[in-house]
Amino acid sequence: MRIYLRLLGRRRFGALCLGQAVSLVGDALFPILVVVAAAESGTPAETIGAVFAARFLALGGVVLFSGALLDRLNPVTAAVVADSSRVVALLVLALFWSGRLDALVLAVAVLVGLCEAVSEPALLLIAPRTVGRPVAGENADPAAKEAEVTAVYGLLEGMRNIAGIAGPSIAAGLVAALSPSAGAVAAAIAFGVSAVATRWAGARWTQSRRAEATAPDADGPDGQGPDGQAPDGQAPDGQGTDDRTGRSDGDEPLWRTAVGGLAALWRVRWLRHMQILAVVHVLLAVGPWMVALPVLVIERGHSASVYAVVLGAFAAGTVAGALLGGRITGPRRGLYSLALLALFGLTAMSLVLTDFLPLVIAAFVVGGVGQQAFDVVKMAGLRRDIPESLHGRAFSADFFFSFASLPLGQAIGALLLRFVSAENIMLWAGVLVVVTSCAAMAGADARRFASATSAPEADRAAAPRPAAPRPAAPRPGASKSAAPETPASEPSARGAGDSGSADAAVGAELREEREDAARG
Repeated sequence: MRIYLRLLGRRRFGALCLGQAVSLVGDALFPILVVVAAAESGTPAETIGAVFAARFLALGGVVLFSGALLDRLNPVTAAVVADSSRVVALLVLALFWSGRLDALVLAVAVLVGLCEAVSEPALLLIAPRTVGRPVAGENADPAAKEAEVTAVYGLLEGMRNIAGIAGPSIAAGLVAALSPSAGAVAAAIAFGVSAVATRWAGARWTQSRRAEATAPDADGPDGQGPDGQAPDGQAPDGQGTDDRTGRSDGDEPLWRTAVGGLAALWRVRWLRHMQILAVVHVLLAVGPWMVALPVLVIERGHSASVYAVVLGAFAAGTVAGALLGGRITGPRRGLYSLALLALFGLTAMSLVLTDFLPLVIAAFVVGGVGQQAFDVVKMAGLRRDIPESLHGRAFSADFFFSFASLPLGQAIGALLLRFVSAENIMLWAGVLVVVTSCAAMAGADARRFASATSAPEADRAAAPRPAAPRPAAPRPGASKSAAPETPASEPSARGAGDSGSADAAVGAELREEREDAARG
């Protein structure tokens, strides 16, 4: 766990974590202040639900497009604008909202959802870049650098989970001690702190991006390579490119660019299998389980406080799971992650198998550990196997697959309760999670959480890495096709980022397009 202490010693990464923890208190304040203010004004509960529905519809409806924007824009700037917009919206709410359902609170709810759709994937892009000089060392092998990225995600998610547990209690205390309007002001302050922390944490990355976009490259003019082409995954103007055509994202409609995130996940086999697994779990297991859980708790004669205790145990497990997932690396990381995910099946069946509360609590802790560890390792693998120019879209698409399925899964659960007992639903959910998670281990790519085209970490770490000779600048009058080409097996430094090699097949297709263009 020493790497976590070293990461926290990096001031900019620590500032980002602190800002995110504070912003989660703001996230918790918004629904609480809406409920309290609406209750004080006599607004019916049904209309309060409309506010929450507006928020989550906005979040789910635009998250794919926000990923496309993040690949075109600076993620740090986008995250700061999202936080700043919430500051303004909540201050307006504090000053002018009367507690009744009207256009103002609906507009604020929609804006909050839109900002969440930007800030969530932006955080995953920014976090590894705030570490600065790698803790693992500048000349460390790719496996060590990937271990560091995984630890970054593990620590970040762990701290966010801690804030997620404490946030609702802090928010409820503030609203109860003050007033809904004061709670809105407190939420605005929380997002303001997050905006300042994110801006400072990502300042060096922003400066480096500007320098790369404006400074001429030693190999060619305007940051282009010796053959006049931009680096892999990078258009000459600094925007991303489509991996199949090499066209700049700025030449495409936003919807087509957004769909590119789904296509990027689908092209990598193990990521495709994990997305299918996530949809199956959320739609047919987790969603129905969430609906059946409180029903079964009451049917077994437990009080509502038991329901709160087991949910708290699950949340506590996610903190430990994030830290555990941040240390899972190596060629069997997928196998370990899927095995941990399968433990959630025991959580789902625990209330059916025993009424002994300590065992049930332990099962919920274990389920939280497994689910969060799986998510952390998957995020690090996604960042490694997807080209950097597609990271925003890929992270947004990964979030969309799970988020969009949850409401439908809960609706299926509510429908099943009319015909099937809560106990059978819980058994079904547990068995489905265990069986499908174990079945996913059959794929070699899934056991590694890495593409088959990538060399194993042990081979990459053991192989010597002599410095590649810098190609000579082309002589005047020489054709571009005579310029030396980068070997197909060599990953692009800008196309894949610091986390490792990009998908080799995608890179080969892009290089073929460039060779055809040069010959033309």
